[in-house]
Amino acid sequence: MPEDFLTAALAHEIKNPAAVALAHVNLLRLEDEKQNLDHHLNHIEQALYNICNMVKDMLSTTYSSCEAYEINLCSIICEILETYRAAWPEISFVFENESPLPCYGHEISLRMIFSNLIKNAVEAIEVTSQSGMITISADYNSGFLNVAIRDTGESYSTDKPHGNGLGLAICKSLAGGIGAKISAEHSENGCTVLVQVRTSTPSFA
Repeated sequence: MPEDFLTAALAHEIKNPAAVALAHVNLLRLEDEKQNLDHHLNHIEQALYNICNMVKDMLSTTYSSCEAYEINLCSIICEILETYRAAWPEISFVFENESPLPCYGHEISLRMIFSNLIKNAVEAIEVTSQSGMITISADYNSGFLNVAIRDTGESYSTDKPHGNGLGLAICKSLAGGIGAKISAEHSENGCTVLVQVRTSTPSFA
């Protein structure tokens, strides 16, 4: 990545886990009873841990040419959803394929891609209401693991009120580095983002 894009990407990526940590802090303030204290503190701790790892990895790795290796995408998505479900309990997060999803990619890149896209879906729902649904499904076809993220919120774009579209640009750059593809389809009922991750080692000409 160019240095200026890397700087902007780093700042943007820090914002996402920081927002999760702040959401848990706000939930703690709203609760009269503190029986969930450890639950929220664990998620805050994980968000801060993710920030530290992200900074370290982004400063030491060239993300435009990440080496791909076999990973289980299901575990990455499940970890992200666990944190998001706790931070936004008013939104329903449905993962239809909670079984192993082997593919080829870079763990940090894929974690950043799906964290950004799911957070975008959360923000799209928050534009119109405090409740909604985000559904994630996956299937295999033509050498790709196809993961669809559907939300019931307003379509988000580069002029969305809660951001500048940098997250989507980061996702596409990271996807290109591991031979993956990202596309989006908008409708009156929300948006569907399709992430296609290779099921074999990508080759770059």
